[in-house]
Amino acid sequence: MPNHPMTSRQCALDIMRRLQSEGFEAYWAGGCVRDQLLGVDPKDYDVATNARPLDIRALFPHSQTVGAAFGVVIVHYQGHTTEVATFRTDGAYRDGRRPESVQFATACDDAQRRDFTINGMFFDPIHSTLVDYVGGQRDAANKLIRAIGDPHARFAEDHLRMMRAIRFAARFNFDIEPATFAAIQHLHEKIKLISRERIGLELKGILAAAHRVRGIALLAQTGLLSDIWPVSIELHRRDGSPDISDMLKAGWLAKLPPTSAFEISLTALVHDLSENKAADPQFWPKLQSQLMLSNDEISSAAWISRHLHDLRQWHSLARSELKRLMSHPKFPLLDKLYFCIHEDTELQKFLSELSAEGVKPEPFITGADLILMGARPGPDFKQWLNTLYDMQLANAFADKQEAMVRARAMVASQPGQP
Repeated sequence: MPNHPMTSRQCALDIMRRLQSEGFEAYWAGGCVRDQLLGVDPKDYDVATNARPLDIRALFPHSQTVGAAFGVVIVHYQGHTTEVATFRTDGAYRDGRRPESVQFATACDDAQRRDFTINGMFFDPIHSTLVDYVGGQRDAANKLIRAIGDPHARFAEDHLRMMRAIRFAARFNFDIEPATFAAIQHLHEKIKLISRERIGLELKGILAAAHRVRGIALLAQTGLLSDIWPVSIELHRRDGSPDISDMLKAGWLAKLPPTSAFEISLTALVHDLSENKAADPQFWPKLQSQLMLSNDEISSAAWISRHLHDLRQWHSLARSELKRLMSHPKFPLLDKLYFCIHEDTELQKFLSELSAEGVKPEPFITGADLILMGARPGPDFKQWLNTLYDMQLANAFADKQEAMVRARAMVASQPGQP
């Protein structure tokens, strides 16, 4: 019989069985419980238990303590890693992100320290028991994001939770419960105290969500968008009153399929929020710095934005120019975004034709060829190579021999040639 590797779910289940067999409480906790309840396949499984870190290490020798003071142990088992955390309550949050200390506690206490009710449930798959001290099952059924306890206290503890609330709303198409929403509106400027890298990761999560347009609208309505965007945002109704929701629903971001790459979503968002700033060469470095994006992410989005104009004006481009554009490694992203926002069957047909011809063939003429013809390196040298390659892309030559004839004529025209 083949030996099939265990899944992360099976590994987490085995860890729970072992803990329970030793007399400890043990549950799946947090996101995996929420996802299962919503019919979503969890990506990973976290375990919560009343076992202390030393107990966990004793039961699972191949484990790693990553936060002993916080009761967190990473268990390495059957090729998977599972986070196993001791039930706890949190001490004071002085940096707006993490508690300075914790105390080990009960499952009920542990649920109260979590961010939102849908993330505060526990599940015992061995006995098929859902443990819900915070009303998460009710809120999941009602499609609500609700802070556990006092929302002002939850967001004052960890300011990033404000963006997490919106990410979950965008992912699951949930509403944000009124008191929770009001607390975000009241505290939104606190997000500026959070690291730009963390903010950027949350924005990526919102842009990756199926209901990303709703997520961006919620960022705007709570005030968070103005806090994290590098330039002022001016979006208005036709009568002049602000309404970002209507603008976004009619924008590029709303036209993208759910699985669009981040660079495509970012370019669309820039168009919807700051179209008049995108041509400014200083805008993209500001955006990169504000959201701590990678060089590749920001250069890709800037390149897509810059060359969208070329595709809009494709009738005015030479065949060689279009082929050079198509040969760029980021062209597939540009192509996807363009045809999401424009119905242009004529261009689609023409690009297919160019693709069939070959958009990046090996050049007929190289620098070595020119030197053999007697060309001397100089200002004309690179220009000749570019001109000859453009002519090749434009199908001006049937083969290398025809290209050689034109190349010799160019070299012969160089001053000082015999």
